[in-house]
Amino acid sequence: MEAKLKEYRALRRRNQLIEEAKEKLNETKEKLEDFLTPKVFTDMGNENDEEVLLMHDEAPPPIDDTPLLHQTESDIASEISDIESIEGAHHESWQPCMIKWIFFAIIWLAFFLYFLKIQFGAVYFVITVLIGIYLNTRTRPKQEGEVSAYNVFNENCKSIDGTINVEQFEREIRFGPGTVVRPF
Repeated sequence: MEAKLKEYRALRRRNQLIEEAKEKLNETKEKLEDFLTPKVFTDMGNENDEEVLLMHDEAPPPIDDTPLLHQTESDIASEISDIESIEGAHHESWQPCMIKWIFFAIIWLAFFLYFLKIQFGAVYFVITVLIGIYLNTRTRPKQEGEVSAYNVFNENCKSIDGTINVEQFEREIRFGPGTVVRPF
């Protein structure tokens, strides 16, 4: 009985976290639309308020609260911890981030034009590309529970979703792609 209660609570918590994430995504989407849509276009749409209201009144599809057959408690708990870790992460607002990257692009372009003038444009380009590659690769250690793209570094050599293994490839070659059963 306690296991069923624990599973129900975990499923209910998962659905609650999913709903909260959907609300945050909708808020972010609305902010992005407001920022990217010029005021001229938003003013033009005021005549057809009824059509806009009808489009926004559509209800999202209901969430199925029945537990999945192949999902264990550890899977549910891991999904909840993944969602909580995403929620807990500090995310920078997109407007200052956009302004920062535009500022960096203008500075990079100014230096590139200067180096072109002194005939070192190719050297500057190659060096900045190498610096960009270094800065965009992770140098911090792997977080707890994070899986690697290389399955030999994961616990029990578990591969990530979408990875094809030798056995699956062999079955597809011999019997066709319809014979391969992919776990969900």
